[in-house]
Amino acid sequence: MKKIISLLLALVLMVPFFAISSNAEEYAREMPEMKEHGFITARDGAKIEYAIYGDLSAEPLVMLPCNGNDMHNFDGTLLPEMAEHFKVITVSPRGTGASERGEGELTFDVESDDLLCMLDELGIEKTHLFGFSDGGNLAIVFTVQHGDRVLSLIPMGANINAWGTKITNQIGIVFEYWILCIKAKMTNDPAVALKRDIQGMMVGQPNLNFKDLKNINVPTLNIFGQGDMMYRSHSKKITKSIPGAEELMVKGGGHSSCFDYTHEILLPRILEFYESL
Repeated sequence: MKKIISLLLALVLMVPFFAISSNAEEYAREMPEMKEHGFITARDGAKIEYAIYGDLSAEPLVMLPCNGNDMHNFDGTLLPEMAEHFKVITVSPRGTGASERGEGELTFDVESDDLLCMLDELGIEKTHLFGFSDGGNLAIVFTVQHGDRVLSLIPMGANINAWGTKITNQIGIVFEYWILCIKAKMTNDPAVALKRDIQGMMVGQPNLNFKDLKNINVPTLNIFGQGDMMYRSHSKKITKSIPGAEELMVKGGGHSSCFDYTHEILLPRILEFYESL
């Protein structure tokens, strides 16, 4: 039975839902100097890892990674260019990178509070937010809860509830979660339990509705791929629900494969958006 479960898990993990496409490596840029690396203390005492790049006197831009990824999610793609214009802060969410897991359930509300603690500890009154996939979800959740701390919002490949994910993708997400639940119970391995909990953030989370988005009053650019794992109708309704929001649909892009178009599409449009603020 254990061998069957392990085989099923391996097959599921081969599905590249969130890994940045290897084609993006062709355009990878040299990373800027890391100006600061450290940890902030979350409300429950957990240590959360962060790093700072770019111009320390510029406006802050927090970049939030996808599910299971850490503060290096944007290395070689968006981060080098963003560091030329902003004080870029990258984050390793709970249980990723060198960040501690902490206690209790992993939720977007918990991570939103972690982000608030980070801004407070670093003395940042307001920041621009960019988030990819679950990072985009977190950016939206944080803006709904703490809009007074946000200068602008760019979610990419985000959904505000589980109904926004295409059923074929959601089945894979739930299947992988239950495999990890079984494996964690059978092995009692903390590393497997951590993967289960991180994966679990995509099962039934976040729990926003479109009415919640009407309270967002910061400049917003909603980005999604033409063939994203989110229903296009869901992505477009996110745009329509945020007052004054703009959107970019990356033609030819999927979910993570939008990064294949970093230099041709993403960066020009993102920089245009920031220049208009």
